Amino acid sequence: EFRSKRLPMGCGTSTSQGGIVGMHAYSILDVREIRNVGLDFFRDKLAQGTLGNVSGFTDLDGTVRLLRIRNPHGQGEWKGEFSDKSPVWERLMANKNVNWKESKGMVDLTVMAPQSPELKRTMVNDGTFWIDYESFLMGFSNVDVVLAFQGNHAKSFGSSFPIKTSNHRCTRAFELSAVGRQPGEETYNEKVEVYVMCIQNTRRGASLGRADRKKSYKTCDTGILVGECSKSKEDGQVELGSVDGRFFGMNRNGHIRIVLDRSDSDRKLIVMPVSFGHPSATNEELSFVVRFVADAPLLVQELSKPPKLNISMQKFCFGEKVMALGHEVGTSRHRGTQGTKTVLMECMANKSFLFKIIRIDCLAGGGGTVLLYLIVNDESLSQMNLSQRSEAISFSTEINCRGMVCRTANGLVNHEVISKGKKFEAAWRRFSLSFAGENKSRLLAAVVQSGQDYQFGSVKCSSISTGKDAHSAGNGPMSKYMNSQKRASPCNTKDQCRFANYEDFGLYASFETPSNILSGERIDLSLAFQNPNIYNARQTKPIEIHSDSAQLPGIDQNLDAAIMASIVESKDVSANKRSIETQSSFAQDIENAIAMSLKD
Repeated sequence: EFRSKRLPMGCGTSTSQGGIVGMHAYSILDVREIRNVGLDFFRDKLAQGTLGNVSGFTDLDGTVRLLRIRNPHGQGEWKGEFSDKSPVWERLMANKNVNWKESKGMVDLTVMAPQSPELKRTMVNDGTFWIDYESFLMGFSNVDVVLAFQGNHAKSFGSSFPIKTSNHRCTRAFELSAVGRQPGEETYNEKVEVYVMCIQNTRRGASLGRADRKKSYKTCDTGILVGECSKSKEDGQVELGSVDGRFFGMNRNGHIRIVLDRSDSDRKLIVMPVSFGHPSATNEELSFVVRFVADAPLLVQELSKPPKLNISMQKFCFGEKVMALGHEVGTSRHRGTQGTKTVLMECMANKSFLFKIIRIDCLAGGGGTVLLYLIVNDESLSQMNLSQRSEAISFSTEINCRGMVCRTANGLVNHEVISKGKKFEAAWRRFSLSFAGENKSRLLAAVVQSGQDYQFGSVKCSSISTGKDAHSAGNGPMSKYMNSQKRASPCNTKDQCRFANYEDFGLYASFETPSNILSGERIDLSLAFQNPNIYNARQTKPIEIHSDSAQLPGIDQNLDAAIMASIVESKDVSANKRSIETQSSFAQDIENAIAMSLKD
């Protein structure tokens, strides 16, 4: 299929064997299926029961599958079957079968000879060779396909990473819309396939880069959010409906696929490249390139200012998804379920939850990102008196990981090293965070990949007291929590909602909790809400599939994400199984007060 579309292809190896160099990149020049091959050619494999053991083509169909490979060094070739001087070529010609029907586009041995242009062998050590499909699968570990379709429309835009201290983690955003049929356009497809990618600079190969590879080769974490534009305001801001997206970790060329309908040219999507870390390998301007590639005409224009990212990220995590995104297509490193949600801590008040701390995993597919969100029930909080409300939502969080950094509203967080790693391994580090007097839903922290060797460990949440009798509003065990004083209205002033200023806090600014998060209409956290201790101490080991470096030991993150997603969707666990240990001290104090009143 890729060859028929004339897409450039490459492949790579893990180990050396039969003349193939390990940990090396090769080009795929051609792919051929040779039909009309007689039974005698396959007799040995049929007798040994090895026909198609690796490729899965176990049925005898008279077909030999070959690939033509080139070593970019111009020397060093495969020495096995179908190499330049392999005797299997003569055996192949001796077993042609004229009874097979001719197949268009295939090499037919009844009319083609091995020395024809389709199967030419150079017979010199020039790095170019043929290899059978079975041997190719055993000798090569990955295949890369460049999605450079003929007739594509492409446009690049310059962008830049935010400065290190900024809470506005998206500097430029772009509006994307399809274009209807144009005059003189011969072929017309109703669907437009669009690839959006972030391409980063490195100093790889430069003299300075070789002197300091840790910085000069180090890229930055990236991600792309795509929102549905519902309305544009006079001040240049746009309101978004649903938001979807993808995180790429430190992948230098992370991309996302979008499908648009050309008949709906009024539909507009907003593309927002985001980043939490800080690049080391780029230039002084912190620049990178946002590139759009489509198979049909496309309208792309830069917005005067990006949408408010705190709302965009909230809709990405908890809202509906943009159905135009095609997660099932792309390279294997971009596959896997991102956005799995798990409740780490839950506090109840007045028979409903007061707040929840939710972990959102975007580790799968090399995403390298974990988000911690605070979700506040504004209605429950408004039922408390002023002193209770100011201290009810206070907690601490400990995050254990390695090869990752943590960013909060105060910037990048300092860490303590808790265990040094082995040679070439990142040390385990701990981020200790405290949050006091919270009163609105917002993003608390983002933990992102900052090195090739990374691993996200455990997250521990616990309540903290902001002072003596932190929840006290009067005397006696019950008056602390009941209607002993007049209830205050919800806080609306700037000093009370200290994270409300978007200009200061950007992505971490607070927002009114949407009803869909409270009702669960658009978010399935049934099991996680019932059992917030499920993944409290779980340690996952993300690995990058088909990485240029050796794979890290541990759990396959794509499989792990799928398992977590399936658990979240389960409906079989009773709500009574919720662990009391993860409840806040506030909820436990209420239970103790009730018990004391019964004794009295």
